Amino acid sequence: MTTQHLIEPGQVVHQAAAILASLEYIDQGAAQRLGPLAEAVANAFMVVYYQAETDRATRNDFCEALEAIRRSLP
Repeated sequence: MTTQHLIEPGQVVHQAAAILASLEYIDQGAAQRLGPLAEAVANAFMVVYYQAETDRATRNDFCEALEAIRRSLP
């Protein structure tokens, strides 16, 4: 039997924000390597923001945003 790990979205966002806040600098090479993933994450956050503001983001919007993140992962 597999174990399903449910992670509360707020925990994930807060943890990512704390890690990013601890960085002093990202050089151009690292930024270029992270670019596609950063764009996919930014787009996912836009879906979350749109949902918070309008309540009009669909499940499909979330699924597409998460799939783009998965495709951008190394």
